[in-house]
Amino acid sequence: MIFVSIAAYRDPQLASTISDCLEKARRPQQLRFCICWQHGDDERLPELCHGEQFTVLDIPFEQSKGVCWARAVIMDLWDGEDWYLQLDSHHRFVPDWDVTLLQQASATGSAKPVLSTFGSPFSPGEGDGTPRRATRIEFNGFYPEGDIMERGGWITEASTRPIRARFVSAHFIFAPGSFVDDVAYDPDLYYLGEETSIALRAFTHGYDLFHPCVPVLSHEYTRANRPRHWDDHLRSKGVTVEWSERNALGRARVTHLLAEAPAGRHALGTERTLRDYEEYAGISFEQRRVQEYTRRHLEPPNPTGAGEWVQA
Repeated sequence: MIFVSIAAYRDPQLASTISDCLEKARRPQQLRFCICWQHGDDERLPELCHGEQFTVLDIPFEQSKGVCWARAVIMDLWDGEDWYLQLDSHHRFVPDWDVTLLQQASATGSAKPVLSTFGSPFSPGEGDGTPRRATRIEFNGFYPEGDIMERGGWITEASTRPIRARFVSAHFIFAPGSFVDDVAYDPDLYYLGEETSIALRAFTHGYDLFHPCVPVLSHEYTRANRPRHWDDHLRSKGVTVEWSERNALGRARVTHLLAEAPAGRHALGTERTLRDYEEYAGISFEQRRVQEYTRRHLEPPNPTGAGEWVQA
């Protein structure tokens, strides 16, 4: 079974995403959907979400605490399913995507693989949204708090196996079900810093990061025609905690994580260290530097003598 986590915030694409996901799966009966449906009074739950395969958390949007909180409460519903798939609510898929992901996970040769990438871009109403090319996540700089700024790129090298990765995308994570216990989402994160936190915690818990070498899904990036959490969650609109306050708390938690300060459920793992990750990825968080090998987006782990360290 695949546990499918979808955090949906006032998204008119939710029904189309779920429909496409089911229609293009080879074994749709092996999917269990858990949706954090954050909605307004004028929105209706898609009819297909009333089936036995669905568990829906019904949340008036004013009560939402952000996307990381939503992903965390969904994780609490995991019931031992073999695989965990984390999605946004605005995707399209390739035919047989479920079997493709299982095959890609097996092809990694890892006991604890994490498959992730930025989905190919698509725009609703323009074509069927089916992705045509495999993608990767590239280093693009540091945020002031020290976490990684990423960007999407294309996999241009021909490969018959998944590509080792440095980073993860929160809108697409496929991992063994144990990921839910080992890398449980921190509900006090807000948005920025989420992906650096998950990549570091997964890696230090012994998970191996990969990009699929074949296209799997596409993602709608523009946020056009749907409200955003940070537009709604303002005191001027009647909420008690503004998005900026939640964001400040989340940014501080990422800074503490990079200092190896947090303890408990949302700390780094003990199977590898932060230093192990930096050597693997060719990144120095403290010095805000990267190796030239990393800037060229070459596959990790970075070899010895992988080029000079440059300020980023």
